[in-house]
Order: sequence, then structure tokens, then C-alpha cells
Amino acid sequence: MASIETAVRAMLLNGTTLATAGIPDARVFHGYRLQDTTLPACTYEVQQTETLTIGSSPLRQATVAVTVTASTTAAALGFLSALRTLAAAGTWDTIEVQAVQEVGHVVEPATPGEGDEAEPAQLTYTFTATYKE
Repeated sequence: MASIETAVRAMLLNGTTLATAGIPDARVFHGYRLQDTTLPACTYEVQQTETLTIGSSPLRQATVAVTVTASTTAAALGFLSALRTLAAAGTWDTIEVQAVQEVGHVVEPATPGEGDEAEPAQLTYTFTATYKE
């Protein structure tokens, strides 16, 4: 059954935009990524859903956070334009997304980790989707 989560995945995998930018479909995960996943990788989560109208076909709204994990800050920021292109209105996995509004983005730089390891950089891009199920 289609849900806003499956619709967001379909939105992110639309065409070859993300794959061409360097993240193949197999590295797009809902919720979390395995620690040994090759970078760059992309995760997404639907943080909040709301009902905007009441009725037989109500409008709903969801806040979506898409996180790209990459080895450097510059590499993570390189995916911002691709994410802006992909976050778009349309019908995704039978869910009709009527509008997408960008909330913004945050970048966490790569940092030293435990021992000789380094923690990767993360770009989190947030948008609000208005949709009908």
C-alpha cells in the first residue's frame, strides 16, 4: 500500500538526477543507513504529518528531512541542487503531491571521530509536502 514514505522514495528516485549526482538508487534508505554503506548515501524520514482538511479526500501535509552523508562538506553540499530539483509536485507511488515548499538546509561538517576515524559530513534538506492519499 502506498504511503507518504513510499511516495517520497519514488520522488527521490525519479529519473537519474540523484544517481547522476553520485548516489545510486540502492543507497537511498528510509530512516537509517548501515554504517558500512559506501558514501555518499541518502536517507530520508517523514517527521510530521498533519491533516489540513476534513472530508472524503482530505489534504495532508508532511515535513520531510532528506539527509545526504558524504566524506566532505563540499561533497555533501554538491547534492543540494539535485535535492531541490527532485522535491517536486507530482504523483509519486499513487500519492498526489500537490505542492512542495522548501524549509531549508543544514550542513554538519566532517569531524574527527574515535581513534583515526573521521565522521562524515551531512547535508539535511527539509521540505513540506502537501498531498492527497
